[in-house]
Amino acid sequence: MPHIDLLDLPYFNGISETDMLSLVNTMEPRQFRAGEVIVEEGGAPPPLYIATAGSLSISKRGPDGKGRALADLEAPTLFGEIEFFCQIPAVSTVRAVYRVAAFALSRPAFDQMFAASHPALMRFTLNVASVACARLVVADEILTHMLDSTDLAKMRQMVFAQHTAQDGWDHTTGVFTRKP
Repeated sequence: MPHIDLLDLPYFNGISETDMLSLVNTMEPRQFRAGEVIVEEGGAPPPLYIATAGSLSISKRGPDGKGRALADLEAPTLFGEIEFFCQIPAVSTVRAVYRVAAFALSRPAFDQMFAASHPALMRFTLNVASVACARLVVADEILTHMLDSTDLAKMRQMVFAQHTAQDGWDHTTGVFTRKP
C-alpha cells in the first residue's frame, strides 16, 4: 500500500494518530487493477472504501439503461458511503481508471467498533457525513442547472417512491418529511 498521511484526509480530522491507527487496523487493504469494477450498480452494499492511490470513475444507468458518467475521483477519496450507511444496493458503478489502493471498512467491523464505543468511530462517521453532504450540495446544484422541470420537489418524491417500492427505502425519512 503506498504511503499517504491519512491524518491529512478530511475523514480523519480531529482524530489522534493512535485512534486513527486503531481504526485503520480494522480495515482491509485492497488493490484494484486499471479497468476493474470495484462496485457494480444494483449489487450488494459494498464496504466503505478509502482510496489512497489511483483514480476512479463513477457511473450510473439512466432511464434508458445506458451508463452515464457521474464523477471522476482521484485518491485520496472515499466511496461506497451511501450504500454502507444506508445498507442499500449499490447506487452506481465504481471502476478503477488507474490502479487503486484502498482500505475497506466492512459493515460487521463498523458495527463491532460501534458496539465497543471505539474512540475514533464517532468523529470518523461525522467527518464522512460532512464530505457526503458537500457532495450532495454539488449534486443538488447540478440538478437545478440541468433539468427543465422547476418542480424538483415533486420529482424527488416520484424518484423516492420508485426506490421505496423497489429497494425497501420505507425505513428512511422520505423526501425530507417523516410520515406518521
